[in-house]
Amino acid sequence: MNRRIFVQGLIGSALSLPLGLQAVAGQSPTQLRYLSARADRDGHYFLSGFDQSGALRFDLPLPARGHGIAVHPHLGQVVQVARRPGHYLLVVDAASGRVLHRVEGREDRVFFGHGAFSGDGHWFFTTENDFGNGRGVIGVRDVLAGYRQVGELPSHGIGPHELRMLSDGRTLVVANGGILTHPDTGRSKLNLDSMSPSLAYIDSRSGALLEERRLPQELHQNSIRHLGTTHDDRVCFIMQYQGSKREHPPLVGMHRRGGEIRLSEAPADIQRRMRNYCGSACADRSGRWFAVSSPHGGLVTFWDAHNGAYAGHTEVADGCGIAMGERSGEFLLSSGQGTVLRHRVGNDGSRPLVRVDDLGARWDNHMAVIAL
Repeated sequence: MNRRIFVQGLIGSALSLPLGLQAVAGQSPTQLRYLSARADRDGHYFLSGFDQSGALRFDLPLPARGHGIAVHPHLGQVVQVARRPGHYLLVVDAASGRVLHRVEGREDRVFFGHGAFSGDGHWFFTTENDFGNGRGVIGVRDVLAGYRQVGELPSHGIGPHELRMLSDGRTLVVANGGILTHPDTGRSKLNLDSMSPSLAYIDSRSGALLEERRLPQELHQNSIRHLGTTHDDRVCFIMQYQGSKREHPPLVGMHRRGGEIRLSEAPADIQRRMRNYCGSACADRSGRWFAVSSPHGGLVTFWDAHNGAYAGHTEVADGCGIAMGERSGEFLLSSGQGTVLRHRVGNDGSRPLVRVDDLGARWDNHMAVIAL
């Protein structure tokens, strides 16, 4: 890797809002666009964009099932990343749904479902599988050169899944799930006895490992998969347990650089209902709350970002996608059964967001929001 290519110009600035809510071109946001991959009743895949009223703004066919959606900090672009093991990135104008670029990965790599931009928007980073060598890597692409790949960083682990850029615009936090896979065997898990997940903080200029946290040995089968981050760099990491179904270990963890991880548990009945699987994590606009989905259990739980305390739940059948809402404590929640709900922490229930349900959509795992 020629690190000099992307050392120049990669100077991030602290962001006062989460990356996805920076106003396009520095202007005050006039509206929000929510985006999610979905499938229709016939098994075709789409990237759909709708506004805060629930009105559909575009419906873009995808070449294969989509997963994570990364939001550019100021260009009004998003990148739809293919579901693992995937082969495409689709760069889309978030206002119109127009495809700007389609990017294919290297033949000896597959995408692992997520990407993140540098703070200045010049570089795009993707979690990938170097399956020939059984290691995780992070692809580096030059946004201004049509997302051309210019380098690669180590993920410092196996099976990196979600990654986030912290507020300095330079430090990546990466969820290394610890699970070895190979495209010849699809999504089969090849090392459950020896897996070792980690939370890695990586300098996106040099690839250096800045900080690493691992779980206790008795939890080594608790795969760290997805992340939520606040504007002051509190990290919520969520897990998918690969051990016995009779066990119900913690599935939610909190961390902030320089400190130790804090594992959090819900009341016993809710912890059991989470069914050892969390699918998505998201911070609210204020940075006070995290929402965590458990689609197998049909619920979304809420957690205090400062102390990790459980703060309640709401029922969402097959609910997985989460995006921050317009107010403090508010989230949008999407379901594989076609609903999109608006929920505020502390409220007894959720209210449907109208009109989107008319698509007959089966919403996929993740949802994103961008200010236009």
